[in-house]
Amino acid sequence: MKSPDRDVERFNRWAATYDRHRLQRWIFEPVQAVLLEAAASEVPNPGAILDVGCGTGRLLRAAEERFPDARLDGVDAAIEMVKHAQAVLPAGSRITFQQAAAEKLPFPDAQFDLVFSTMTFHHWADQRAGINEVARVLAPGGRWMLADFIASGVMRYVRRLFRLRRFPERREMDPMLDGAGLRVLGRRGVPGVGSQV
Repeated sequence: MKSPDRDVERFNRWAATYDRHRLQRWIFEPVQAVLLEAAASEVPNPGAILDVGCGTGRLLRAAEERFPDARLDGVDAAIEMVKHAQAVLPAGSRITFQQAAAEKLPFPDAQFDLVFSTMTFHHWADQRAGINEVARVLAPGGRWMLADFIASGVMRYVRRLFRLRRFPERREMDPMLDGAGLRVLGRRGVPGVGSQV
């Protein structure tokens, strides 16, 4: 079984307890807070938001409060994550979830003013194809808020030592972004997580 397939199976098994895992407090909540703050300053009134690799929908539930007029969609490759996200939605929520991989997003071109990918990029089976799909669904002037561990500093050596090729170095990401017509407009660190995000 390929590594991304194993990841999907692992996340399917993890879905019911995912929101209670200590990684939420240590990594995901701080990362999501920084992303939402950056998104609000970059795109203050998005019409449509997509979360690629939405998991149980925590980021979108927070985005629903922050962006009350936006359409909100989430996709995840793990069906059990999608089912859990749907099950915990409050009544009257505007969020919709569906199973889909980053490499084949089920949306027309130029739909989203804001796309989030939070700590999921390293799980994508084909990162280049996923980047191309994000670029395809972004509306003109839209922003992709990507947060993941990018191998730099000491992490480059750890990556090489343990053959963690799914955590790209910046020099590997830039050509993929360029090929999709995207460019990095800024970077932010996450307190407590370090500069690897």
